[in-house]
Amino acid sequence: MKQSSQELKKFSSQIRFALDNYTPHGISKDSLNAVMICGVGDSGIAGNIVKDYFQDKLDLPLSTTSGYLLPRYAGRNTLVIVWSYSGDNEEALAVYDIARERGCRLIVISSGGALSEKARGQEVTLYPAEAGVSSGMALGYALTYLFQAIFELLGVYKKPDLLKIAASLENSNDYLQHSAQLTQHFRESLQYKFIVVCDAFFEGVASRFCQQVNQVARSEAFINVLPEGGYHVLDSYHQKLNSNFIFLNSRLSAPTNLRFSQVKKLLEKQGMEPLELLIADASLNSLFHITHLLDWVALQIAGVAIVSGDVANDNTRPAGTAANITGAAAAGNTAAGTAARAGITAASS
Repeated sequence: MKQSSQELKKFSSQIRFALDNYTPHGISKDSLNAVMICGVGDSGIAGNIVKDYFQDKLDLPLSTTSGYLLPRYAGRNTLVIVWSYSGDNEEALAVYDIARERGCRLIVISSGGALSEKARGQEVTLYPAEAGVSSGMALGYALTYLFQAIFELLGVYKKPDLLKIAASLENSNDYLQHSAQLTQHFRESLQYKFIVVCDAFFEGVASRFCQQVNQVARSEAFINVLPEGGYHVLDSYHQKLNSNFIFLNSRLSAPTNLRFSQVKKLLEKQGMEPLELLIADASLNSLFHITHLLDWVALQIAGVAIVSGDVANDNTRPAGTAANITGAAAAGNTAAGTAARAGITAASS
């Protein structure tokens, strides 16, 4: 698990690699009727994060798929972006072949494997990732390529902004300390499952966090998307639960803000105090920062975050119980810098 921390520290370098290796795809938005991003599991989550960001910015249907099939409507005027870190994922290969058969416009993102070979042999646009990391820690490549590809459709040049984001993500100690501070909120209940209450803008980010908690901490984690989730899941919050709650709200919608307030009051009435991440804006900068911060929180929950070269737990505790993170939490001076850059703070109660 120590490897996970070392790989996570490379997030900013992955962004830079993708920026250095991106070349314009030259596809006109006016020639398209839809955009689809295809990937499974660790490879699929990047598409969900990007889709959520562009939900009110791209005047084309933008969807994701994670299986062996493409929707029937996908055809010659559909841009299909296939992302598989290894390049050997069978679902990605199946979707690629279907897209080729239907004459879809294609883009591939991969570190190698059969998918890269197909793309090269058939002269399909291929954006490379570096080999040698686990697929769950290769998020930086896909996010950067996907954002650039779709911004290109919109005629927007975002490389300078993404370079600034990469620079601000470099100091892993900031994220280590800030994530330790946040995890202290759950210091008595790390053995409980995690529930992320989020809005639509952060649904992909919340799913990413839950995946990391599942895989790294081997604990249960779920999401509840407001406002829809507030109409039925609330019925289960009328008693104290063995659950940890995290709130992720972009504050883009006043009615959804009200729904968050209602959920918070209900939880507090039952003696459950949610951890609220108050985010200054729904910017690209905030999206990258909160995604990366929650990756570190997942490592803290698992007790495998690195502190000065050592793992921040004794490696003898049962899975899902509290780690020794008080030292990192106490050293929180630079952590405030991370929060300020992203406009991210934890709400005080």
